[in-house]
Amino acid sequence: MTILFWACFGFVLYTYAGYPLLMMLWARLRAPRHRESRAHHPTVTVVIAACNEQERIGRRVENIFSQNYPKQRLNVVVVSDGSTDGTAAVLERMRHPRLRVIELTTNRGKAVALNRGVAAADGEIVLFTDSRQWFAPDAIERLVQPFAVPCVGGTTGELVLCESGEEGEPKGVGIYWRYEKAIRAAESAVDSVVGATGAIYAIRRELYRELPRGLILDDVLTPLSITAQGYRLKMVREALAYDRISSSAGEEFQRKVRTLAGNVQLLSMAPWVMNPLRNRIFFQWFSHKMCRLIAPYALLGMLFLPWFLDGAGYLFFALLQLMVYGVAAAGTRAILQGRNAGLGAVPASFLMLNAAAVAGLLAAVLGKAEKLWKKH
Repeated sequence: MTILFWACFGFVLYTYAGYPLLMMLWARLRAPRHRESRAHHPTVTVVIAACNEQERIGRRVENIFSQNYPKQRLNVVVVSDGSTDGTAAVLERMRHPRLRVIELTTNRGKAVALNRGVAAADGEIVLFTDSRQWFAPDAIERLVQPFAVPCVGGTTGELVLCESGEEGEPKGVGIYWRYEKAIRAAESAVDSVVGATGAIYAIRRELYRELPRGLILDDVLTPLSITAQGYRLKMVREALAYDRISSSAGEEFQRKVRTLAGNVQLLSMAPWVMNPLRNRIFFQWFSHKMCRLIAPYALLGMLFLPWFLDGAGYLFFALLQLMVYGVAAAGTRAILQGRNAGLGAVPASFLMLNAAAVAGLLAAVLGKAEKLWKKH
C-alpha cells in the first residue's frame, strides 16, 4: 500500500507540475531553429462549420473580411450543417464575392462539415475557426507568418477569454487557462503543440486528412496528423482570438467533459496515436492529454490509502486533503450559485476538471461522446 500511495502521489505531481516544468525547462534550453519572415502572404481560406448560427454568423464573417490582410488573398467557406434557422440565407444575402456557402440538408456533425469545407477551399493555407469567436485585426497576418518556413505545417493562435456577466471571468478558470497556454507555448518551442486552439488554427491545405464522422476533437487529431507527416505545429501567441467565457458553471463543466471525452474517443477513432513509432510527439501527447484522464483515480488513491498506512505523517496528509476538498466543494457551490468563490476558486476549478475527466471517460465508454457536442 505504501508503494501504491507514493506511485499515486508521484503520478499526480508529474501530471500537474512535473510535465509542465519539464517542458518549460526544455523550451528554455532549446535554441530557436528559425527566424520567420514578416512579409509572407499565402492565399488563405477560412473554414467555418456552423449550425443554427443565424444571430452571429454575419458578424463573424464581417470580422474575418475586415482583417488587415490582402483582400484578394483571403476567402471564406461556411458550411451550414443542417441549420434550420436560416443561417445560410443570412450569408447568401451578404453577396460577398469571396464568400462561399455550402448548405447540408441534414445535420451530419462538425467533422463532416469541416471535410466539406476543406474540399471546397482553394487557399494554400486553411484556417479553422468557430462562429462565436472574433479575431484581433492582425490575427490572420500573424498566424500565417511561420508558414514561410517549409517545416512548419500548422499554426495555432491564442484564445483570450473575455469577461461576461456582472461577476466577470471566474478566477479559477482564468488561472487554469493561463496555465494551459503556458504548457502549449513550451511544447511549441520544443517541437509541436499537442493540440491546437479550435478557435484559431491553420494548416497547409495539402496536409489535411479527412476526419472520421462523429469526431469531437478536430483540433487535436489534425495537429497530430500534421506532426505524423513530419511537420511542426507552432503556437503564435500574438495571433489573438476572443471569446466570452460562459457565465454558467454548468456549461463550462460540460465543455470540459466534452473535451476530455474527445481524448478518449480519439483512441478508438485514431488508434495510431498510441503508437510511438507513428506519433512523433507521443511523449508530449500522453503526458498532456492522457495523464489528465488517469489523474482522478490517482487522486482517489492519495485520499484513501493514507488511512491504512502507519505513521502520523500519512494521517496528517489525509486530513489536509479533506480540508482542501472541503474548500473546493465550498468554492464549487459558490460558483454554481453565481457567487464569488474567493480562495476556493482555484481548488474548485481543479476539482471540476478531475470530475469532468471521470464524466468524460464514462461518456466515451457508454458511446455518448458525440452527443455531448451541442454546437457544430
